[in-house]
Amino acid sequence: MSAAITSPLSPENWPFGLENLPESAYLVGGAVRDALLSRAVGDLDLDFVVLSEAVNTAKTIASHYQAGFVLLDAERQIARVVFPGVTVDFAQAEGGSLEVDLGRRDFTINTIAYHPITKTFFDPYQGQQDLKQGLMRMISRENLADDPLRLLRGYRQAAQLGFVIEPETKQTIADLASLLPRVAAERIRTELGYLLNTPLGVPKLIEAWKIGLISPWFSSLGDRCDRLKNLDHVAAAVSQTYPPLAKPLSESVRETIKMSQLAIAKLATMTSEDRDQAEAELITLKYSRVEIRGVLALLGTFQQLQPTPIADLSIRQQYFLFANVGEFFPALVVLSIAAGASLQEFTTLINHYLNPDDAIAHPQPVISGKLLMAKLGLSPSPLLGDLLQEIQIAKAEGQISTREDAIAIASQKMLELNL
Repeated sequence: MSAAITSPLSPENWPFGLENLPESAYLVGGAVRDALLSRAVGDLDLDFVVLSEAVNTAKTIASHYQAGFVLLDAERQIARVVFPGVTVDFAQAEGGSLEVDLGRRDFTINTIAYHPITKTFFDPYQGQQDLKQGLMRMISRENLADDPLRLLRGYRQAAQLGFVIEPETKQTIADLASLLPRVAAERIRTELGYLLNTPLGVPKLIEAWKIGLISPWFSSLGDRCDRLKNLDHVAAAVSQTYPPLAKPLSESVRETIKMSQLAIAKLATMTSEDRDQAEAELITLKYSRVEIRGVLALLGTFQQLQPTPIADLSIRQQYFLFANVGEFFPALVVLSIAAGASLQEFTTLINHYLNPDDAIAHPQPVISGKLLMAKLGLSPSPLLGDLLQEIQIAKAEGQISTREDAIAIASQKMLELNL
């Protein structure tokens, strides 16, 4: 097994010189693992273990290269140097030796150390052998119990790497599953995010649910496992038939939200079908307002579609469908097809969505609220909002096209309300 040419094992790819490292420094963790797997990664993330003076080493490098310096843990001597596109962490070896430090980690594939000066590996737990076999193997039960997030992280890394969790390790994770709720919700949510966004994540999520690891937050998933399994396949088929839908399905919903619409659809499948219960589950896991809104919009609109065949939706119903689901419409398509609908049923709605000038999916104001108030003697109120909405629906139905038409239909609606 050899490292890739551009791997983090090569000092020429670092933003600092090899001469800045003490002789006791070893590169450890994910960078070594990914290099040995020739696995492409995004920004470079380097972790070094040194026998002494870890914080001073980081300070010296940060000062010399005018990089950012962050003291992460003064007592344990852990510090970070931040370069553009590269993060470098320095930590003092726990227990005073490299072997003891590595022995306190989670899985063998993360315990391989590389000495950049001698270009040799230190692998006391046979992590390279497990890499070759594609196995996630624990160092010890105690290490997993010390930080229960490692239980879920094992499934996440197995999904990202396409690895199998070794049977004894899987049983130990199951035995310790009840410890995971002790972990901060934000940390659990982060691991779930990786699994939801990873193509091989769904099988691991289902495995984790079956052993009770994530069931405290998704108690009712069982009935929808088949639907969850089908989402990635459906998304690929939808994207192939309608390429413009591929981007919203695969990329982050917002710059600040690291979840794709497909991931939101998976999350909606995992939560309770009761919207209040689903909201409570998501709040417990500290999901953002955008993510919660997306899941609830999908659940609500998906449930509304069940009694009414899509082909029978009136223009008014189609208008409200788009108004309710908003930007998450591509996720609704995937979610509905995974539940048994056909792509053909969605043809009309997809065509509306893909046309930026469409009056049903992307309504544009016919008249401003200010002008309507002036013409009809109205003041700001819920009635004004209702009238503007009725004008938009009338436009979508082809009944009106001008401001004068809009004023006329608003006047008619007011007469019907005896106003």
